[in-house]
Amino acid sequence: MLAKYKYENVMQQKLTGTILFILLSFSITAQYDIKFYDDFSTNKNSWSIDDNADVRTAIKNGVYEIWHKRFTASYNFWREFAIDKKDEFYIETSIKHIDGVEDMGYGIVWGASSWSNSYNFLIAETGYYSIGGYKNKIWHDYKKWTSTNYLKKDSFNKLAIRYKSGKLEFYINDKKVTTLNYMPFMGNKIGFVLYHRMFIQIDYLKVEYNRERINLVKNINPNYKKKNLGKNINSKYSEIAPIISPDGKTLYVARQNHPQNIGAEKKYDVWYATRKKDGTWSSLKRMDAPINNDGDNLVISVSPDNNTLWLEGLYTSTGEFLSDAGISISHRTANGWSVPKQIVIQDFYNRNEYESYCPTVDRKVLIMSVERDDSYGEKDLYVSFRLPDGSYSKPMNMGTDLNTFFNEGTPFIASDNKTLYFYSYGHPGYGSADIFVSKRLDNSWRKWSKPQNLGPTINSNEWDTYYSIAAKGDYAYLVSAKNSYGAEDVFEIKMSEEAKPDPVVLLSGKVYDKKTKKPIRAKIIYEDLNTGAKLGEVKSNAKYGNYKIILPYGKRYGIRAEAIGYMAINEHIDLSKVSKYQEIKKYLYLVPIETGQTINLKNVQFKRSKAEFTQTSYPELNRLVQLMKQYPKMEIELSGHTDTRGKPDLLLKLSQKRVDAVKAYLVSHGINASRISGKGYGGTRPLGTGSEAIEIKNRRVEFKIKKM
Repeated sequence: MLAKYKYENVMQQKLTGTILFILLSFSITAQYDIKFYDDFSTNKNSWSIDDNADVRTAIKNGVYEIWHKRFTASYNFWREFAIDKKDEFYIETSIKHIDGVEDMGYGIVWGASSWSNSYNFLIAETGYYSIGGYKNKIWHDYKKWTSTNYLKKDSFNKLAIRYKSGKLEFYINDKKVTTLNYMPFMGNKIGFVLYHRMFIQIDYLKVEYNRERINLVKNINPNYKKKNLGKNINSKYSEIAPIISPDGKTLYVARQNHPQNIGAEKKYDVWYATRKKDGTWSSLKRMDAPINNDGDNLVISVSPDNNTLWLEGLYTSTGEFLSDAGISISHRTANGWSVPKQIVIQDFYNRNEYESYCPTVDRKVLIMSVERDDSYGEKDLYVSFRLPDGSYSKPMNMGTDLNTFFNEGTPFIASDNKTLYFYSYGHPGYGSADIFVSKRLDNSWRKWSKPQNLGPTINSNEWDTYYSIAAKGDYAYLVSAKNSYGAEDVFEIKMSEEAKPDPVVLLSGKVYDKKTKKPIRAKIIYEDLNTGAKLGEVKSNAKYGNYKIILPYGKRYGIRAEAIGYMAINEHIDLSKVSKYQEIKKYLYLVPIETGQTINLKNVQFKRSKAEFTQTSYPELNRLVQLMKQYPKMEIELSGHTDTRGKPDLLLKLSQKRVDAVKAYLVSHGINASRISGKGYGGTRPLGTGSEAIEIKNRRVEFKIKKM
């Protein structure tokens, strides 16, 4: 499968490679007249050169030769031009029939995304011309075959198309043969087409046009340059698909052809490097089985704690290669990585031989690049949503905000769950595949801001793909064939502010048994504190109790750990106000469910000077209800507390009212009142004194397990 990416790179450069344009400034504010001319004295523009059972192509003696060997179907040979479709353009070629079928068409193909979406200006050696094209694989006649005296038999014929004042004018040997209304481009490819078995030669191709404007990210810092990560990471072999872990400490790379690879010579294996204390990278080290096998292997995502890998491809139950069509997941265990298991995507199929995937950091959404029946041209970006059973929904096309009639691929959704990076051949760029950024505008995942080109500090006239950034969002890792040691290399670049995702918080810590202070393997759940909606979960490390979570700004979060036989002490963190990237430590404690243990209901909060619950209290109250239903013999004693400010007798009464409010809630939800006792202590047992933040913590209710 990774070998496919290399193949795609080569074929796109051969068949749809674009012209090298020189960028004169970082801000394109005007259109540029482009006059392209290729006389085929050399193959400087990388036309397809091949000889197989279907076709032979060559550049000889200043002409481009195409010999179509089959009696059926057609062939297209084209290049990609970033034409501004609103402005005038002119296409001209000189073309000659040498041998073969004479009553079938050959000529210019333009405005094409693929053979199934293309326009053709055709001539036949019998003295006829026509204008037609395919739209979604269905042929349309715009000008049926018409006889003309302007064609020269056994000679080069000049064909030209001019777009002017909303009309398309067609010329044969400088004579206008017809005029049609403008037909909107389905893609940016221009080149040659021939039907059935014939041999033709092309003397030259000329294209004049106004260049389509590149929608650049604003204020790109020209001092931020792509930096090859050096020989610890790159080699003479192909290194692609870099994935940086959210904490920025581990880099996964797919490497092809290396003699240490498990698979065949042209297969890719997963390698990884760790960041050293001085900020440099260790040498790449190949991962062992079962991550690598004799198929193509690559990482598509890493969990924040670096203990879960999402991988492209499917594995057998013993870790052998099964299929390219899908994705799998593996977990780090005490004995190494688990055999990757398939992640099911409902109604999944891909009409293209290439694909790429990226899940969101909370794993609720999966973005992929595939070609399906509703694709607009070639590979499009699609989205699937996680279902209750852990599978993902039928892929939904993400729409024309992102997708064009060309390939879009290697999606990467940043930790903010809003900022998407991907490559595209269709959006205006500098040549071949460029990397773009777009922001999600709503929860439909189909409305996005206009994709912005990441600019000449990242994109070149060659293959620039993949894009991965850590949660901090300071550096990006990408792949480029330009200035590499041999094949594709991994590069690093400091990100301009305007290209960064929204800031997030990297929350980390450990989970402990509060009684023994020993680490615990637990499930850490984080939820929207206002609604109680579960937003995600991770698992702590069994040996050390470590966990890591990425939290976007804009919400107040409730966080708790869960394990069998324990009661969580709930924590909360207020990220409702957006700030800069932060790394926060928070240790979570689990209280054994046994007689004598006391639990602070931290997220049960009250309005100041009242016994009324705040909206954020209900999720934790409901969990206490469920706990008491789970342990029907459990009896508890509630203790109510206030802050220290105010008259002691009033504070005592208030704390008792708060105890009564909790008891009333439990009883109203099916808990027998005889199982609940309680007392208010006012402000006599503070957790601390001083600021408002501390006094808020004093306004609490705790419960002690009296009987099990």
